[in-house]
Formats: sequence, structure tokens, C-alpha cells
Amino acid sequence: MPVLKRSELPAEQVRPGVERRLGYTPGLMLVMVDFDDGPQDRPDPFHSHPHEQASYLAEGEVIFFMDGEETHLSPGDVFLVPSGVPHAIQLLTRHVRLIDCFTPIREDFLSEAASALQK
Repeated sequence: MPVLKRSELPAEQVRPGVERRLGYTPGLMLVMVDFDDGPQDRPDPFHSHPHEQASYLAEGEVIFFMDGEETHLSPGDVFLVPSGVPHAIQLLTRHVRLIDCFTPIREDFLSEAASALQK
């Protein structure tokens, strides 16, 4: 049974104040993202991707933006993003931890992680 301990997963710095850790199988990816650069006075830029996404808010508070709606989320809340739909978050607290699941896996995240490890 594969077990991934957070303390043993390499952390990739996405940008200052944002770290990401990956766990994946051939068809599913789990991404732990720690944001320590909040609160924000506006949302991150909207983005979309071909992957389906389910996200669990483990710590902190955010506003989730999708389909012209804004929703305040607290720990324990979940948001779902269909393939190709633009979405964004705005951090309301200094620290936020999101647990994202993607299918299919984010090959772009694997490439970025490999590049970060080579530095």
C-alpha cells in the first residue's frame, strides 16, 4: 500500500510564499498546496486546464470564483472544477492549505517538479 508522508515529499516552490507537494498514480494526481502569502486584496488570475479538479480546503479561508459567482470557503469545504472552466481563488487569511485532485494527472506539474529538483 503506497503511503506518502507530507514531511517526506519534496516541496516545490511555485512562487515566493507558495509550495506544492505531489502524489500520483497513472490516472490521478493529489497536490498539496501551501500558500503563505495572504491575505490578498484581489483574486489570483483566472486560469483553466483540461483536467477535472476537486479541491478540499484544509486550512485558512478563500473566496472561490467560477461561472460569475463568488463563494466564501472555510476549512472542510470543497470546490469542483470541470475541464476547461476558468476559475480563481483569493486568499483571505495569511496561510491557506488546499488539497487538489486532478484527473488526468498534471504532466505540466511533473515537468515543473523535475526542473525544480535539477536546480
